[in-house]
Amino acid sequence: MKKRNSPLRFLGVRLLTFAEIGLKFCLFLPILLFMVWFNYKVDVSGLFQGELAPRQVANLLLEGSTVSGYDQMDERQVLEVYAQNLTEAPDTLALGSSRVLQLSEDLVGGGSFFNAGISGAGPMDIMSIWYLFEREDKLPQNLILEVDPWLFNADPDINRNSDSELFAEFLEKGLGINADYEEPDTVALWKALVDPAYFQGNVTYYLKQRQTGAVLTEEGQDIPFKAVTGSIENLDYAVKRSDGSIQYPVNFRSWNYDQVMAEVLAQAGTLNALHGFEQMDAYWTDLFSRFIEHVQAKGVNVVFLMTPYHPFIALHVYNNPQGLTGFFEVEPWVREFAAKHDIPVYGSYHAGRVGVQESMFFDGLHCKPEALRLMFPGIEEALAGGQTAYEQLYLEEYGETENSANALIGYDAVCVVVDEEWLAQAEAATPGL
Repeated sequence: MKKRNSPLRFLGVRLLTFAEIGLKFCLFLPILLFMVWFNYKVDVSGLFQGELAPRQVANLLLEGSTVSGYDQMDERQVLEVYAQNLTEAPDTLALGSSRVLQLSEDLVGGGSFFNAGISGAGPMDIMSIWYLFEREDKLPQNLILEVDPWLFNADPDINRNSDSELFAEFLEKGLGINADYEEPDTVALWKALVDPAYFQGNVTYYLKQRQTGAVLTEEGQDIPFKAVTGSIENLDYAVKRSDGSIQYPVNFRSWNYDQVMAEVLAQAGTLNALHGFEQMDAYWTDLFSRFIEHVQAKGVNVVFLMTPYHPFIALHVYNNPQGLTGFFEVEPWVREFAAKHDIPVYGSYHAGRVGVQESMFFDGLHCKPEALRLMFPGIEEALAGGQTAYEQLYLEEYGETENSANALIGYDAVCVVVDEEWLAQAEAATPGL
């Protein structure tokens, strides 16, 4: 007759079995955790931390380095990785197109600063990049928004390079607007953390990188973004500083008058993002308003910056207004909106309003840092509604001139040409010039 096991004996055997399984799991757990950590940290395919090339740029910027290869950067991806890995929010954040990228920490002052402008930024870019910092709970105390006129243009090409999914996420989660946003399916993504094949690929990449010392892509190609050491003044390539601002190559910064004017004439003939701008678009104008109100509701101080166009561009637009009438509407609207929302405004699309001379432009669209220094007093003074010393002198001397105090773009296109002797005295009396 077969002996029957007692319930206690059965329970004891099961407990021992479970204990054995648990012990083996505990022994395996450190290996599993290491695999998860290593896959996340190395992440050769950029599943969790972004692709390797923009990650290299973001890491160098976060380390405080100036980075080479600016013209090869995917600026949008760099900013996404930068915001994701940021440990502390900057005191002041700047947003805008390439027309804001000359704004640097030494011009802004008032604590830490990061320039999150990107080339050709449209309205979707502006709001999406803001959301990168909002999503990571890294909101600044102050936002300097460079307001380009094309932010109110309905032309869909203006947003052709924007991240439409990120924008839709901001509309729904930030502004509460239905945008048919769907949360991405992350199950398959996170399975990669425990995937032995992905672990093997990460190990292979890591060992090769350690052995060669080179920073390579997953395909083994060299990543061109390196930390720049020493003086950057005479570099023959563009660089991105650790504060996000850029410096153009020395040969571009050294163009003579004829070279600048040749580029100005070419740009006047194209005026990208402005042709067909018949009027300010109601949808984008309303969305801009709601975005600014959203930012202010977060307790963030807002400052508007309008960087000027070269005087010839202003003259060309004034003399050839066909298809550009919306451009004429923007600055008056921005100033009126800013007054209603207690937002300081600095600069103007019209160089004559702020005393910026032709010599202070790289080309038709981008003014030099000297121009920004003339018209922007720094964040602390700006929040107090103050003016630069130069601007005060300029308005005292030319403030009653039609082209200065009242020179809203589209009403008069002739830039004030100040007396050279006065200009020399005003610059001498202005600290930092």
